[in-house]
Amino acid sequence: MAEVTNDIIKQQRLDKQEVVDVIKQKLSKSSAFYVSRYDGINVEDISRLRKELKSANSEMKVYKNTLVKLALQEEVYGKEFDSLLLGPNSITFAYDDPTSTAKILFDFAKKNKSLVIKGCLFDNEFYGPDKMSVIKDLPSKHTLLSMLANVLSAPMSKVARTLDALREKKEQS
Repeated sequence: MAEVTNDIIKQQRLDKQEVVDVIKQKLSKSSAFYVSRYDGINVEDISRLRKELKSANSEMKVYKNTLVKLALQEEVYGKEFDSLLLGPNSITFAYDDPTSTAKILFDFAKKNKSLVIKGCLFDNEFYGPDKMSVIKDLPSKHTLLSMLANVLSAPMSKVARTLDALREKKEQS
């Protein structure tokens, strides 16, 4: 049997600290992150989900719950996630539009009941299982920009039509 030395223990601590640092870095780069239970999903389906998430500039990772808790412990919202970080979980980081990531996760969960979205951090606010329907129903960034463009263009179109009518009236007189 191999002897456990202080050097081995120190190396294991360093390895764990590196993982915690990677998680912290991903958290700081992400606009939102989601905690999901994923047990019972086959490799093919989880690979397909990861590919979809990648196309939305998001990624799903599996870490030990204790390491995620260590990464979150200095954050204001860190304690909120303690109750969610039980059992087999995945962490999904959304680097761009967090609503696109949510849509992909919720659409997948609708088809595959083994994926349970337990909670998330969205716009620096914690959403637990009871509030996840709020996130699910948010419009995407692209949809919001389209709505904004329509709101802004309506008054401009009205001004353009009014000016055109004035020009026509002036030409007739």
